[in-house]
Amino acid sequence: MPTTSTWSALSLAAALTAAASLAAASPLGARSAASNAAPALGKRSDYITVPIKRRNADQLERRDADSFQRKAAALRNKYGGTAPNAVGSDGQPLRGKKRQHSIDMTSYQDSEWFGEIDVGTPANGFSVVLDTGSADLILAEPGCTGCQANTPGYNPGSSSTSSTSRQDFTIQYGSGSASGSLVEDRISIANYTQPNQIFAACSTMNNIVDGTISGILGLGWQNIAASQAMPLVQSLYENNTLPEPVFAFAFETHTFYTNSAPTAPGGTLTIGGLDTSQYTGSINWVSLVQPAGYWAIPLQDIHVGGKSLGITDQQVVIDTGTTLIGMPTADAQQVYSQIPNSRSINLQGESGYYSFPCTQSVNVAFTFGGQQYSVASDQFNAGAVDSTGQYCLGAIFALETGSSSSISFIIGDAFLTGVYNAYRFNPPAVGFAQLGSGGTANTGGESASTSGGLTSNAFKHTTNALAALAATAVGAFFLA
Repeated sequence: MPTTSTWSALSLAAALTAAASLAAASPLGARSAASNAAPALGKRSDYITVPIKRRNADQLERRDADSFQRKAAALRNKYGGTAPNAVGSDGQPLRGKKRQHSIDMTSYQDSEWFGEIDVGTPANGFSVVLDTGSADLILAEPGCTGCQANTPGYNPGSSSTSSTSRQDFTIQYGSGSASGSLVEDRISIANYTQPNQIFAACSTMNNIVDGTISGILGLGWQNIAASQAMPLVQSLYENNTLPEPVFAFAFETHTFYTNSAPTAPGGTLTIGGLDTSQYTGSINWVSLVQPAGYWAIPLQDIHVGGKSLGITDQQVVIDTGTTLIGMPTADAQQVYSQIPNSRSINLQGESGYYSFPCTQSVNVAFTFGGQQYSVASDQFNAGAVDSTGQYCLGAIFALETGSSSSISFIIGDAFLTGVYNAYRFNPPAVGFAQLGSGGTANTGGESASTSGGLTSNAFKHTTNALAALAATAVGAFFLA
C-alpha cells in the first residue's frame, strides 16, 4: 500500500469552485485564481457538450493477437486480475494481486478516446484520455522520462496559479511506473473551472502516455481517487454547479486505414445534462449496487444468438477506459459455447482467449435494467489471430481475480460504442439508451442538497475494505 508520501493519480477536468471536502483532503493550501476564458466548446441549453477525438490505432500498432493480448493483460492489471492459467515464479497459480499492496495501471497503448482540458494561468490545453474507471488526474511534465519528444508537458513553474507540494510520489504497476509530485492548479473544461485541483505532475512516465496525449482524466468516484482529491466533475455536482447531476458519452466510431488521418471525431462528452440529439427514447437508469467507487451495476442476463444464458453479476464495472469485455472464465466459456465454430486459444502461453471465423457475424447482447443491448458484430471482432485472417479474436475474454477483489466483470467500449451511456451522481446510477435522436431528457436526478434514498453522500464514505480499493488506484487507458 502506498505510504503517505506515495501517491497515484488520474482525473477528469472542470469545476467552478473548490468543495469544502476537497479543501480538507488537499495537502496544499487553497488559493484563488484569476478568471480565464473557457475554451470555445459547444453549449446546448444549460449543459455543456465537449467534442472528443479518437486515435487512429492502425498508425501506431497492428490490430492483431499481440495487441489484443497486451490490452487484455492491461485490463487484468487494472482490476488486480490474472489469466486463468497464470503461475508465479514458484510454479504456483496466481490468484490476482491484492489491491491493498499494489497499484496496477495499464499502458497508454490501450487509449483511444480523448478530449482537451485547460491547465494553469495562462491556460495551456492538454489532450487527456477519458476514463470512468479512475478518479484522478495525471499529466506529463515537459521532457519527462519515458515520454515522447512531441508529448506536451505541464510546467508548474510557468503557471501563476500553481502550488507544488513537497509530497513526492512513485507509482509501480504492472507494465510501467510514474513519479513526480503533487500539484494544485487551475483546470478548466468548457465553461467550468476548478481553481485549485490537485493532480500529479510527472517527471517520469513509463508506458503511460503516447504521442500528443499528455495524461489521463478520470470520471470515477472520490472513493477510488488515490490522491484522495474529489474528482472534478463530482466537485461540480457537489457544489451545485451542474444543471443536472449527470454526464454522458456518445461515441463515434470509424474505420481506420494505414493512410488515414491520425485522429478522427470521436463523439461528445456532455456534462450537466443529456444530449437528446444523440439518442432515441428515454434513458434506462440502473442504480449502483454499493459504494465501491466504480460505476458498477448489476447484470441481469447475456444472450447469444437470441438465447438466454442466465449469466448474472451484481458488480459489473462500466469502464470507458478499455475496449474489451472481461468476465469470469465459466461465463466466458458459456458465451463462446453458443458461438458456432469458436475455439479457445492461448496467447503467449496465457489462456482465457477465444476466436471465431472472421467472416462470421456474432450476436451478443447484455441485459441491464430489464432491457437488452447488443454488441455490434464489428465491435465484437477484435482482429485476426494471425496473418491468415481466417480466425478473429472475440472482445470477450476470461478475467480471473483474487479473493481481495470483488470486481470480476468489466464492460468496455466494445459495448459502450453501441449505446448512449450516462452517469448520474444522485441518485447514483448508470443509464443507457439506443443511439439516435429525439430522445427524452429524463435525468431523474437530484441536486447535491437534496436527500432521500441512496444519494451520493453514501458514496463519499467508505469502509476499510473500500479504502483498500482506493489505495490501489485504477489505471486508465483506452484500447486502440
